[in-house]
Amino acid sequence: MKIIYTDKPGNESGVCYRLLDQFFGVIGGAKEVVVDGDKPNIIEAYKRAGIIVTDGKAPLLREDSPTVAEFIAAGYKASAYPPEGYASRSTPEEIAEALRAEQVPPETDPLKMKVPELKEWLTSKGIAFESTALKEDLQALVPKE
Repeated sequence: MKIIYTDKPGNESGVCYRLLDQFFGVIGGAKEVVVDGDKPNIIEAYKRAGIIVTDGKAPLLREDSPTVAEFIAAGYKASAYPPEGYASRSTPEEIAEALRAEQVPPETDPLKMKVPELKEWLTSKGIAFESTALKEDLQALVPKE
């Protein structure tokens, strides 16, 4: 159910209108709440109840966004996260880490690469190796230049 707190009640079907000065607590069953006025007590009460609250002017953000890791895996830059119109599903720490990783250029020296990158590099050069090979064994396969 959508609830609108305002000084100008309407008669929209399926909407429960309440006057701003007549807030007596969170209404059970609310799915969306619009507060058309300066009433932080109403906003905080619904947010504590885990209910989305807007001012009625800005569009709601979608809650089904990818995580920052999923976003990057799909080929997008961390600096563009979250996608426009979507709420973030990642923690600030996860986003910060993704942004840091985006700033670090990829390693080009195969002897300094981590195992997954080194395996990818060897595969791209057509060099075969055991899937269980240790890093030292993989590094030994790198041609001397």
